[in-house]
Amino acid sequence: MTIEATTQQGASTRARITALDALRGVALILMGLVHVAAFVRANVQAETYGGEPAVLQSWPYWLTALFTTVAAPVFWTLSGVSVALLEASRRRAGETEGDITRFLVIRAGLLLLLDLTIADWAWTGGGPYTHILLSLGLSLIVLSLARRLPPMVLGGALAVIVIGYQLALPWIAAHLSQTPDPLLALFLGYRTHPWPALEFSLLGWGPLMGIGYLLGRYIDRPVFRRPRTWLAAGAGLLAIAFGLRALGGFGDLVPFSPEQGWVHFVVMSKTPPSLTYFTFKLGLASLVLAALVARAEWLVRAPASWLVMCGQASLFFFVMHIVVYNLVSQGVLALNLPGPGIIRVYLAWALGLVVLVPLTTWYRGVRRANPRSLLRYL
Repeated sequence: MTIEATTQQGASTRARITALDALRGVALILMGLVHVAAFVRANVQAETYGGEPAVLQSWPYWLTALFTTVAAPVFWTLSGVSVALLEASRRRAGETEGDITRFLVIRAGLLLLLDLTIADWAWTGGGPYTHILLSLGLSLIVLSLARRLPPMVLGGALAVIVIGYQLALPWIAAHLSQTPDPLLALFLGYRTHPWPALEFSLLGWGPLMGIGYLLGRYIDRPVFRRPRTWLAAGAGLLAIAFGLRALGGFGDLVPFSPEQGWVHFVVMSKTPPSLTYFTFKLGLASLVLAALVARAEWLVRAPASWLVMCGQASLFFFVMHIVVYNLVSQGVLALNLPGPGIIRVYLAWALGLVVLVPLTTWYRGVRRANPRSLLRYL
């Protein structure tokens, strides 16, 4: 391979990773939108919980929720991709497997600490804070060890967990929705009371991190440089989601019926998470990624470059978006604006971004200027 070809390949790889950062930024900003809705007490819902049918408001509310709920599956999957990319870069730098595992475990510990302190204290949403970082941190500890398995073994184990969990969903929903047992909630079901609220079960959501890790191990291959690869992936995932949704039963807890109205066809179970929900949301995300890969030149200019920046400082953005929207929502609610609640949602969301984007830009600069500080784990 010539030097020119090697340089072009390196630039292509960097562009692809930048596109992944931008996709993570999209997920974070959408997550901010759905969270600020909880802060200003607006019922934005387009998913089901515990097998109970969703109660939808008018189209601006459910359409907002339909796209904002892409955030969590993308966040989980790209967390696994990031582990694979970090692993590869540290191996190139000569670090041992023990060094890499230690780094990941320390990062996971900081996730747990931030989740149970700042994120929990700052939450003022209409319901309890559901501790996504806690579940992510524990899943990261598991992955820091499971990554040593051969890819085929890890992939097989993930497939067994995903299929087994989906087959168990009817029993889980019937017996473990709002379970008082924290371990059952953490591993299988969910609960919103008592503290800590646990919505992201490890066996339900954790496999997404493992799948992302396996994807990240092969992300430098030429096939992933092509937008049509992500278009095909998106189309395939959407086909699976719609096929399972049409069949009813397996894959979702609230089967679709025409009497519900057509929009309920895309209203799927988030908690416990169904395979229809994952494939539908990740299918949409793959289509977005196809556009980002196809137009990499967009990502070096605002506003797309803001998405990249937020994705590169994702943990800081996540924690601070709870703090910032806590404060912003109090001001918006104090205004007592007339009109539908969705207006307050988008107003608070936009005001929060005005603060969060420059704040995250500043933090990323500080972290880059101090590469050996504790900030490297964040």
